[in-house]
Amino acid sequence: MFDQVVAAATDPDGTTRAVSRAIELARVSGGTVHVVAAVRRRRHLSVVEDRRAADPGLDPDAALLRRLEAMAARDSVPIRLHPLRSEPAEAITAVAEQERADLIVVGSKAERRSRHLSDVSKAVMDRAGCAVMVV
Repeated sequence: MFDQVVAAATDPDGTTRAVSRAIELARVSGGTVHVVAAVRRRRHLSVVEDRRAADPGLDPDAALLRRLEAMAARDSVPIRLHPLRSEPAEAITAVAEQERADLIVVGSKAERRSRHLSDVSKAVMDRAGCAVMVV
């Protein structure tokens, strides 16, 4: 059903939710997860826990990507990382097209117990050539 699933790792709020759901869907259908970690400029994607768990000399973004790889490994799901310095929605949809993705999973912003579409999620929905799931 989902042979190629692209997960967006573009912000601290939705990354873990998006990648977790992508791993779950790929696991049940025998697919591969492609994690796109795209940023416009140099900033850290990681959440507070990643900074605490990171090796002292390890870049926080690298620590986050390492944690996402470990999540996929626990479920024996193949994962490919695509760390890019680019406009996030453009990078996500480009990787989805290149990998012939069946689905893109993006996170939503969580604010005060409710979730909202981010600008990236909206742009991905507008540009994607495949189904988009917002979590």
